[in-house]
Amino acid sequence: MDLAALSKVHGDFYAPAFSVRVGGGDLIQRYNIGVTQAEADLSLGAAGRFTFTVVNAYSIEKHAFVTGSGRDLFEVLTFGAEVEIRMGYGDLAETERIITGIVTEMTTSFPDQGTPELSIAGYDHGFLMTTGKNTRSWKQRRDSEAVLEIAGFHNLTPDIEPTKEQHPQIEQSQESDFEFLKKLAERNHYEFYVRDRTLRFGKPRDKGDGQVKLQWGAGLISFRPQANLAGQIAGVEVHGWDPKQKKPIVGKALAGDESGRDTGRNSAGDRLKTIAKDANRQPLLRIRQPVFTQAEADSRAKAALSQRAKQFLTAEGESIGLPEIRPDMNVTLDNLGTPFSKTYYVQQTTHRVDGSGYRTKFKVKETTL
Repeated sequence: MDLAALSKVHGDFYAPAFSVRVGGGDLIQRYNIGVTQAEADLSLGAAGRFTFTVVNAYSIEKHAFVTGSGRDLFEVLTFGAEVEIRMGYGDLAETERIITGIVTEMTTSFPDQGTPELSIAGYDHGFLMTTGKNTRSWKQRRDSEAVLEIAGFHNLTPDIEPTKEQHPQIEQSQESDFEFLKKLAERNHYEFYVRDRTLRFGKPRDKGDGQVKLQWGAGLISFRPQANLAGQIAGVEVHGWDPKQKKPIVGKALAGDESGRDTGRNSAGDRLKTIAKDANRQPLLRIRQPVFTQAEADSRAKAALSQRAKQFLTAEGESIGLPEIRPDMNVTLDNLGTPFSKTYYVQQTTHRVDGSGYRTKFKVKETTL
């Protein structure tokens, strides 16, 4: 959607609104608790985090934080309490859910003047996967099957795309479940994150036009891109061993195999091939991994190439508050001149509503320019 269509959806972006619900009840409407700002940070390969600020809840008479009805505030804002934050414009009923999670942190200070404010923070429902360390193994299983088992253990709804290769052994060694799933995602060039109570493990949704289209000066407030060839490569070789045929395996991926390429644009690998015209001088990444088939070696090589290639063009931007902008989607940005007017893949977003209004900050990564 372009800005005109988004404006119709959000009532011309008039009257930014947000709500914080704890245990199913709205803090402001149900508990008469003042909340001055709310923020949600969503990212690929990281647990989503939220914060909000509670004001005017400290009773000088009772020397305690209380709700509007005089109830102990910490009976509502308990550790592990379910939180839902919604943001948008106009009617609260029309705002969109940005994040759900649980309370994990409380912070306050008692100043020499005035009353204390209370800052509440927490993480999405992937939080428990970040705690503790586990050691376990799977035999003759696919990576996606291991992910499915872990999702079930944490009572998360699976949104999992099957991986192709069946491995003789998959090892989790003294890693949190979150670290382990992130490692499996990287070696398959998948994205991994939790949204609401759904665990997403699948190919990046980095193809096609942007679901949101903005122009600098019309919705897009600021944008700072950086393209850098440092650390880039023209190809990847993954070296393994075929135990059946007792011979080496070499998987290869070269410039042109990167995921999410824009038609008619060049990747870092393409540009390095032009600079180092002699094929023997082109920078390659050669790695040794426990791969046992040619298909697995080729898949790992393409994953490693795409992972590195998406560090070529990175950028940070800020727009008017748009709940539609989320990680694992494309945005199309214009009025930035050649070559920066293009479609970008969103890696991270921060949605914030406070006294200054509603703004969305985002980070993007791209393979080609």
